Amino acid sequence: MGDRTRKLLTLRARTDHDLLVLVNRELDRASALLDVATTRYSPLFAQAERAFATAMALLPRICGVSEDDRLRIETKMVELRSRLAQVPQYANVRSYSASVAS
Repeated sequence: MGDRTRKLLTLRARTDHDLLVLVNRELDRASALLDVATTRYSPLFAQAERAFATAMALLPRICGVSEDDRLRIETKMVELRSRLAQVPQYANVRSYSASVAS
């Protein structure tokens, strides 16, 4: 194996690692945004969907992912997909009676 090939393999391994870190961060970001999103029409919900979509788009581009890492990420994605589906369409609004001190 030539010197250039070794350098390219090293570069690819570094890139795969960085992409894996980015996918994990996007999934964590989506999870945090879902914790505070109140409805599907919330801007936070839209950001969570975009972070999830970014992670989904990047994952197939990573070549050097171990089976354990891939399984862990796919498990996170399934969980997040389920949580995205559970966010209510509209917020539950309760009316409270006003009490006046006399």
